Amino acid sequence: MSNDQKEMQNQDFEAMMEERIRQNFSAPAQAGASASNERLREMNKKLPSWSLEPPYSFLK
Repeated sequence: MSNDQKEMQNQDFEAMMEERIRQNFSAPAQAGASASNERLREMNKKLPSWSLEPPYSFLK
């Protein structure tokens, strides 16, 4: 097999893999991203108002 044939096979393979990746992962990622952003907003609402830093009066 010549180098040109190998290069054409590699290009065909890469194009096929890119198409499969787009089909399998592109559309659901957008829907999942908006759902996860909504979940993060809900989780932030549930977080306590306290901080992990000690109060200023404790540091005196």
